[in-house]
Amino acid sequence: MINLIRNELSKVFHKKSIYIMLIVTLIFIIACNVIYKYKDDDIKYGVSYQIEYYEETIKKLDPNNENDVDMYIQAKTEIETAKLIQNYGDKYNWQMRVINSFMRDVISQMNECLYREKDTAKYEEAKKEYEMLVAKINSGDWKYFVQKELEEVQKDLEQARKENSEEQIYSLELREQVLKWRLEKNICYGNDYKNECLESWENGKRRIKELKEENLSSHSYNISYNRAMEQIEISKYDIENEKTSGLDSDARGLLLNVFDQFELFIIIMGIMIAGTIVSEEFNKGTIKLLLIKPYKRTTILTAKFISSIIVLLIVIIIVMLMQFLVGGIVQEFELFKTPAVVYNHNIGQIQEISIPNYLLMQTLGKLPMYILLMTLAFALSTLFTNSALAITIGVLGYIGGPLVNQLAIAYNLKWIKYFVTPNWDLRQYLYGGVPQFEGINFAFSIAIIICYMIIMLVPTYMVFKRRNIKNI
Repeated sequence: MINLIRNELSKVFHKKSIYIMLIVTLIFIIACNVIYKYKDDDIKYGVSYQIEYYEETIKKLDPNNENDVDMYIQAKTEIETAKLIQNYGDKYNWQMRVINSFMRDVISQMNECLYREKDTAKYEEAKKEYEMLVAKINSGDWKYFVQKELEEVQKDLEQARKENSEEQIYSLELREQVLKWRLEKNICYGNDYKNECLESWENGKRRIKELKEENLSSHSYNISYNRAMEQIEISKYDIENEKTSGLDSDARGLLLNVFDQFELFIIIMGIMIAGTIVSEEFNKGTIKLLLIKPYKRTTILTAKFISSIIVLLIVIIIVMLMQFLVGGIVQEFELFKTPAVVYNHNIGQIQEISIPNYLLMQTLGKLPMYILLMTLAFALSTLFTNSALAITIGVLGYIGGPLVNQLAIAYNLKWIKYFVTPNWDLRQYLYGGVPQFEGINFAFSIAIIICYMIIMLVPTYMVFKRRNIKNI
């Protein structure tokens, strides 16, 4: 058996196609790392069109006309606010955030004093506040605005507690915590990862409250609750420890999500090997030379099947090493010193896992899916001796899997739990996870996987044992 496997592996690694696919994968990995490193996360906040629009509007309005004054003040406020934002660039920045939150009202008040009340004293008072706020912005004192927002929130919170408004209290307490974190952890307004964590934590907390009010089945509730808790706890962990463990766009994140990012290439290579390892022997006529060796047909077929799985494992390791090396070179190897972080639902807390151990668990969770798809291609290759058919059906099985699951969820198809696609990704059970479909568990999924393996392999072995090769 060992000699047969060695022989099969030698044949596989003499094929040019596998090296071509590995080169294509490498190019894609390099492209992903370069794109993520140099991508521009800044959101452009163009205000030129806005200024032009309101300037055209204001030309048609008369501030001395009572019917026009409201619209005139509004247009004038929008123009002046947009022009002030424009002074600090055309991309989203903290200045834009505080101008919209704090300066707009002051500008509106100045225009009210000028065009409606015609009160010069009030205008000068408002102008002084305006100039003070602009000075704070120009000096980079963003914490002043956070502190001001915090004071307003705390004032509203005190009032809400007096009124015993539970919903308002909950919402304001979340905002208070976010603002305190901004000051404590030095998180300026923006759209970087730290701000994403603040937003994610707040949204997760709101989602938990919504779930308690929704009329969901226990299974749907558990799935949504688990996702929200992961979102909350990982965001909180990164905020409090000033880390980026949840970031998936750097070299470390790409490695930890290697199956989500580069799975297609792994699948194609696995199916390509499994779908040709038998059929090519028949198509080239070399099957006769193989079968005259002193081995049973079942032993030969088993050796080919085991060889396919070994190649799959080698491909997975190579892809991981590619991402590790490319990510380290393009970005930095220091990133890989940060362990993987998961929320363990079994113990109700964050858990740090070394990157090798995390990847091992992810691989073990994904292997049943890959092996089942390879077995499908292997079976078709043996039964019909047609490589193109075997590879095509195998790839379609991979593409169709998520579609089947989505349809089952959309139409509430309970019987779908006996199909293989809801069961073949064992990662759903890791760290106390709730499976996607109700009525399945780890043992059930293992049983379904074994049943489908048997269904595909038994006729494959039977046909291979009885096949007449005289006319080949």
